[in-house]
Parts: sequence; structure tokens; C-alpha cells
Amino acid sequence: MFRIVPVASGFLLFALMLSGCGGGGSGGSTEDPPDLAGTVDIESGTRVDSDTADDIRLSESVDNGTPGSAQALPSGVIAGGYLSSTEGTYNTGTPDRFDFFEDTEDFYTAELSPGDRVAVQTFLSPDQSQPLPDRNLRILKQEGASLVEVDSDSTSSDLRALIATLPEAADPGSYLIEVSTTGGTPFRYVLTLAGQASGSVMNTSYSEPAFMMDEAIVSFESESGGSSKAAAMAVSERRDLGRGAWLMRRDSARNVGAMSASQLRDARKETLGWIRELREQPGVVAAEPNYLYTSQQVSPGNDPLYDRQWNLPLTRAPMAWQAAPKVGAGIGIAVMDTGVFRSPPATSGAWHPDLAANVQLISGQLMDYVSGDLDIDQEPGRDANPADPGDGKARSSNFHGTHVAGIAAAVDNAEGIVGMAPGASIYPVRVLGRDGVGSSADLIAALNWAAGRSEIDVINLSLGGLGPSDALKNAIDAAWNGGNGKLVVAAAGNQGTDEPTYPAAYPNVIGVGAVDGGGKRASYSNVGESVDVVAPGGDASRDANQDGTADVIISTWGRDDSGSFEPGYAGLQGTSMAAPHVAGIYALMKGESTITPGEFRNLLRSGALTEEVGPAFEYGAGLINALAAMDAALDGNFPITLGTSPSALQFNPAVLSAELEFSVYPEGEPVTITRVTAGAAWLTLGEAPTDPSQSLTLSVDTSGLNDNQRYTTELSIDYDPQNGDAATLTVPVSLRLGTSADDRDAGRHYVLLVSADDARNTIEQTVVSASGGQYRFAFDQVEPGEYFLVAGTDIDNNGLICENGEACAEYPVNGLPEKIVIGGESLGGVRLSTSFRRPTISAMGLPRVGFEGYRLKSGDEKGQEKVPTRSVENQP
Repeated sequence: MFRIVPVASGFLLFALMLSGCGGGGSGGSTEDPPDLAGTVDIESGTRVDSDTADDIRLSESVDNGTPGSAQALPSGVIAGGYLSSTEGTYNTGTPDRFDFFEDTEDFYTAELSPGDRVAVQTFLSPDQSQPLPDRNLRILKQEGASLVEVDSDSTSSDLRALIATLPEAADPGSYLIEVSTTGGTPFRYVLTLAGQASGSVMNTSYSEPAFMMDEAIVSFESESGGSSKAAAMAVSERRDLGRGAWLMRRDSARNVGAMSASQLRDARKETLGWIRELREQPGVVAAEPNYLYTSQQVSPGNDPLYDRQWNLPLTRAPMAWQAAPKVGAGIGIAVMDTGVFRSPPATSGAWHPDLAANVQLISGQLMDYVSGDLDIDQEPGRDANPADPGDGKARSSNFHGTHVAGIAAAVDNAEGIVGMAPGASIYPVRVLGRDGVGSSADLIAALNWAAGRSEIDVINLSLGGLGPSDALKNAIDAAWNGGNGKLVVAAAGNQGTDEPTYPAAYPNVIGVGAVDGGGKRASYSNVGESVDVVAPGGDASRDANQDGTADVIISTWGRDDSGSFEPGYAGLQGTSMAAPHVAGIYALMKGESTITPGEFRNLLRSGALTEEVGPAFEYGAGLINALAAMDAALDGNFPITLGTSPSALQFNPAVLSAELEFSVYPEGEPVTITRVTAGAAWLTLGEAPTDPSQSLTLSVDTSGLNDNQRYTTELSIDYDPQNGDAATLTVPVSLRLGTSADDRDAGRHYVLLVSADDARNTIEQTVVSASGGQYRFAFDQVEPGEYFLVAGTDIDNNGLICENGEACAEYPVNGLPEKIVIGGESLGGVRLSTSFRRPTISAMGLPRVGFEGYRLKSGDEKGQEKVPTRSVENQP
């Protein structure tokens, strides 16, 4: 008998074909079918480093440490690897011995086209967190007898992803990819290759965004009926956030400061379990964690911090001011942040002298939304005073909002610095509290308030997190789409990844990435879906403009570590610093025109507001240019543009057709599609639409095309707006033909039957290698009972499988394992799928908290040490 038991519900019977299945196992007669057998399929394009620590341990590694021994990779590959500058033994806290081995370089070879990017993400063993490894990534081209570096990235101070891109001017062809280390701890890595048309590919770890324990944001079917439904819920506290969203707090209040790490993990899991229960309540449309958002600031620079505003000439601000004589006067910028410096923070204190003339409060209105444990000011709870209360610490996240406000709209008073829109009004709204952290509940309430305020024209959110929130998106949409629509600008995030970061990744938000003094993407700045445009954010590790000082952004600041509040200035770096440049430029434009958020977005997408500085994946529409923005605003000829969904088309052997839908900006403008042209013979078009309300069907003909290759082209769409100029929209199209399934290999897999209790002990274990692009496994003489069935690699040989950065398969779906019940009849035909990727929070519904992998079984109680089971060496 074989049953699946969903973790959070009752038994679910699941019928499987009963059949014998060969492969490695843990014993039993070859004449009788095993108790449990099945197959682990491998995701297309998966490869593994040929000399992982697990391979070295078994003397089965194949060297790839020189250009001559480079390992071939297919296009669109995702490959797991291992490197270490030294050798030693892991401290696993068990009597078993697991060693790491020296391996400082891995070389690969791949076919690349201009715009292709190589990304390397790094993961450490739990006991090997310091010192951080020195990591290097290079794309190399053979020219004669020499290797020429085409692009590179490196770091030794953090674990951000390394990204290298083949320049547009480069020739397509075969290139070497080098991943290396020169010091620090051993590490696992995942290497991905992606083309210009590819979206997010770096989802190789479980995102664990922070959230408030015992709290949830609940949205109801009816906004008007939400009050009665909220009142009927058995909770200790409920608060109306506006627009049908409510904050709910459970009865079980906890002292977080007194809890151990394991207690915190358990409490987070309990909170998620409660949220699942809330989702089942009548009338509930959505229930989600009260996610925490943080300021997107990196540590202050150490050099002198005055008179170094390189960011203004880089964005052409001085020339733009000549075209904008009002310099933003009459335009309101809501800076939703930590508040603004005031000395003292009490209601009678003086604002920072470089902001005082522009700071505006709205009488009788709440402007401090920080609540609960996050609120550290002298007036706990929400109030009308948005002053930053400080925290008495030097170089902390306090006064982050002061810095952001100064970049956007510091006064031109010959006293310190000048903001991008020095005449604009600053409406400080405090949403970040202790340590620069705020909750989505407080942010939602502030946004819903701001949506109805005519004084506010643009909202700056120099904050972010990884937690997607429907209630937050609804609040942003309301602010953007209201009668007095507000442009919403947000920091793209400082994780150096292409994973979507919210709120920047929402459709009605302008996500801003960061560049250094030379206009190059800052090493920490996120890429991909969260980036619509880039602006100066600084990079303290560089002096790209060669002015003799680090590229940090100078702005207003404060000090309170001496016991008194003193105004000052500081240099910071981060996408937090980039975002207010865009908010300020919008204020300049709005002060001289009637531009709307939608028109600004159209201009941005058309390239009218930016300088092209690199591929859209890293730089969005380009580097914001204040002078070009003013020219566009004063011209008043706001473009009518055509957009598509998706914005890029990607085909593969499993996806050979697609539907393209159209949208017009601004909505409702009449547009005629005059011609659609395929850029390659293998791309076939259906009936060409003439109206954007119609869709276009496309398909791919792979006959005559070669396997293991990637093909690219562009779809051209000519259109003619009735009230505008004719234009052409191009949509990138890529086709990746995978290698034969037989070539897929995710590395040696350990297949486990894990106990169904919270201990998750490994009860049965076998090891299998890839054959024909899959793994086949079998277990026999299994004690009847409930188990989790999992499989994965141990690339770094630390005794754990399925860690972030390792291939993993969980039955039936990764991230959502379900119990199985074994007993009675033998079973075959069980299928799992292994991958180095991890499902997103959106795919799982809620975050996965505290998952650290599965520990390999110690020793072999049944004495079957012959291949393919693993032997574990005991400590002497």
C-alpha cells in the first residue's frame, strides 16, 4: 500500500502503477520487486562540475582546472559546482567525518552571443561561514596563444552573485568561463547562462523574507463588509489598513528577545500555519505574512564626505535646472522612510538645515506609521511627528530617510549640498523603525493614506524585501491610478540577484538600480525584473570617475551617538540612494508640465529620459538623464506606446508556441498595428492582428535546426497611433534546443527515506548516478510507516543534501514535500524531478522557513558498503 499524506491535511490516496524497477537499493532478492522503486528526472540543461568534493572523496573527479581541460556546457545551462582554497574537515556536530578538499579553479567552455550573461551564486556550509571566500568570475576569449579577458566580476567582502556579460560589440562564438577562488572557506556555487530574452534564472535558493511573528495581513471579499468579518475573527488585535486590508495579531504574544534560534524558527513556522488556516476562513480573499522591509543602504564610506556630489553632473542635473526654473516648487515628494532629522526629535525641534525650508507636515494627519516593537521614538504608536528618533549608535540605519530626502530635494542655500529638485516639498512619512526595518502593514497604511492626498505627487520608497504582498500591491496601484495619480519609485535592492524584489518589481513601480561614478552597475545592485532604470547609487569599492575619492553619494545626515542631535552629512552607497534621483527628476518635470505617472513610464520605456549604458537586464531603460527628461517634459509630446506581454519570447523543446498580447499606454488611445515581421525563418506567425485588443499566435519550426544550440531573433511590430507618430516595437525571441536528455547530469544523488516527525532523521539511504538523463532507485526491506522521499547532491561533501545551491528532489514537488505511507504491496513507478533551482514564494504560496537540507545516514547498518551506497568515515 502506498499513500501520500499532505503535511497540513489528512490522507490523500494516490494510485500508482505497480511495477518492478531496477537500480541501486538497500538489499533484497533480485527476483522479487523492491518495496519502493522509481525514477528521478533531471531538469533540462542541468550539468555538474566534474570535480566536486564528493567526486574528489571517491577519486572519481575529472579535472577541469585549466583552459585545456575546460568542461563543455550547453546554452541555457544551470550547473552546480564546488571550490575551496584549502583542505580540512567540517565541524558537523556529529561523530562522522566529512572532509573538504582543495580545488581553486573550474574552467568551462560555452557558445555565447552578445548580451549573454553568466551568473555565479555562492553558498556556504553552515559551519564554514568565515572567512568569506575570495571569488572571481571571468569570460575569456582565445586570441592566438593568449587568453583575453572579455568581462569579469569578483568580490571577497560579501556573498552577492557574480555577473559577467558578453558585450554587444563582441562576436558570437566559443568562450571560456573561469570560476576561481584565492582564499577563504570552501563553497558551493551555481552557474547559470542566460540570454537577453531570459527573465529571472537565479532562483537557486529558498527566499526567507523576514516577517512579524503572530501577525497576518488579511484581505476580504468586500471592502465594506470587511469590518464585520474582521471583528468576528478570534484575534487579540485587529487594525484597518484601508482598502479591505486588515492587520491581525494572534492571542499568543511572545518575547522575541528571549527566544533561542530554534524557538524563533518554530514560531515562524507556527505563524505560517496560522496564516494557512486564515486562508480557509469564509470571505477571506488573501492572508499573508506581515513582511518586513528594510532600507536599501550599504555601509557609509570612510573618506571625507563633503563637496563631492559627482551624482549631479552624471545625471546632467545642473543643465536641467536651467530648463526647470521652478526646480520642483509646488511638487510634493513623500519620502516614506525612517523619518527626517530633527533636533531634538520632539515636535518643536528644528529640521536639518539643508531640508528645513522644504519639509512640510499636513496638519492633523498621521505621518508616523511605525507601530509595535519596531517603534523606538518617544511617542510610541502612530502619530503626527515623522522625526527620525535616532538610536544612539554611530553609522547605523538611523537618519537613512534624512539622506534620501537630501538627495531628492535638499535646499540650494549655499550651506551644504543641493538636491535633485531643490524647490520641491518634502513630506516625510515614517514607515521604518528599529534598525531601519518596517512592516508591510505600516507601509500599506501609509500608502493608502498618501493615495488620497493631493499635496503628494511622487512617493519614494528606498526600501525593499523579498516578500510579495497582494495587499501592498493593491495600495501601490491605488496611489498610482488615483485621480491625482502619484509616481511610485522604489529601490531595486542590494542583493546582486535577478530575483524579483518588492515593491520595486510591482508593475506600477519604477524600480531603480544603482551605478557608480562612471555609470557602471554597482556591484551590489540587483538586476532583472526589479530594474526599470538606473541612477547614481555609488560603490565605495570604486573610483570610476577618477576624482580621487570613493564613489559614495553625499547627502544630509545626523548624529546622536554623543547624546545630542547634530546635523551633518555622510556618504552612503545603495539603491536607496539611486531611487530619490528619479523621484527628484519627476518633480522637476512635474513642476514645468502636466506629466502623469503613466506618461513618465511611457517616456522611460521609449528611451527619451535616459542614456544607454548597457544591457537592459542590468540597466533597464538606461541611466536617468535630467536634461533629457526636461526636454521631454517641455516638448509635451508624450508618446503613445505599444507594449506586449510577455515582453520577450523564449522557446524550448517543451514550449514551441506562444500567445502574444498587446497593451497601449496610455490606456484607451486608438492604435493600429500595421505590420508584424518575423526575423527568422524558424519563427512562424499566425494571423497578424490590426488592433491591440487582438492577440498574436507564434510557433517555432525546429526542422533543420541543430540540437544543443540557441537561436535568437527579433519580432518587429509596426504600429500607428491615431494621435501620435508611427513607431516600431521589437520583441526579443530566443529558441534553445536542449541537448539529448541522456546528457543531463546533476551529480551523484543520495536518495533518502526520511522520518515523518520533526527530527527528519534519515531512515533509509541509497546512492545513484545519472544514466540516460535520469536516476533510478529502489529500496527493499523498508519498515512500514510514514516517510518523506527525497534525493539530492552533496557537492561540498559536508554530509547534507538539498542545501541551497545543491540539486534536490522532493516527492511530489520541490518545496512542498508530502508524507508517503509504505507497507504491504511493493511499489514502482514513483517519479521525482531534481533541479538546482528552487520554487519561488509565489509558487509555494508561503515562504519555506528554516530548511537546511537533509543529513546523510551515518554508516550502513545493513553492511552493504559496495557501490552504490555511501560509506561514512567515523572520527578516530
